[in-house]
Amino acid sequence: MNIEDKNRLLKEISPCIFWDVDVSKLGVKKNKDLIIERVYTRGFEKDEILLWKMYSWNEIKKTVVKLEELNDKTISYLSVIFNIKEKKFKCYGKKQLNLNYLKE
Repeated sequence: MNIEDKNRLLKEISPCIFWDVDVSKLGVKKNKDLIIERVYTRGFEKDEILLWKMYSWNEIKKTVVKLEELNDKTISYLSVIFNIKEKKFKCYGKKQLNLNYLKE
């Protein structure tokens, strides 16, 4: 699938997950991290299906582990889908650091 086709699919993703962004200015290549993060934290099943058409399994897997903000449910869901330990997610380590700070 070429970039133009992927950008057309991007316009089919629920606009409510990009409430603060001008979707017409998003690009599947340059905004990959944002698109993947928003689909998994705010999207619907149809959005995830579109995401799988836009990006490969490895692209999504490599991206989700390096995202800095994911909620606990999303981390759990993605860890099952990709068979990744929760501790491998960059944002998981940050959450643990924040929790330790609160304990002091």
